[in-house]
Amino acid sequence: MTTRTDTNSYEVSSESGRERMVRVPWARLKDATPTLGDPAAVTALVGGTELTGTVVNAGTAADPYAILNCAVGAVYWHNVRNVLTYGAGPAEASWGALNIGDPVYYDSMQDGLNGIKLSTAPTQFGGAANPLFGNIILHQEEDADDYPKGDDKAGSSHACAIFQVQ
Repeated sequence: MTTRTDTNSYEVSSESGRERMVRVPWARLKDATPTLGDPAAVTALVGGTELTGTVVNAGTAADPYAILNCAVGAVYWHNVRNVLTYGAGPAEASWGALNIGDPVYYDSMQDGLNGIKLSTAPTQFGGAANPLFGNIILHQEEDADDYPKGDDKAGSSHACAIFQVQ
């Protein structure tokens, strides 16, 4: 398993208007065990259309509701896997270097494989759509020389600033 970078204390966008708090019961989350600072997706009728956001309050067993910041334009530091497609097994089949502007998806398969909830794979094994979570951008301590991250020869995980799109 890939070592996961702790990102739960990093939010880039603290300016006004970048918080839209949504209370969601654990039972409606794709991962019913929310973790502070992690990406989350709410289950939906149509795959690929799920509401997504970053967990700002994970809740407790006595109060099993997570609070997600679902604001468009909120920027959080998240771990991203560079997988593009899945093959049999399911196993990662192809990869690509992570770069500024790349779309990032909430990927339930990666949670099981590597403990990471975001990837660059638009679909899961079997063709189910992953919901778009956001795009990779620079954070204040990065510049163009920090990209691309990873490569197209092997799977890897990297911490990236993610601009949320919903």
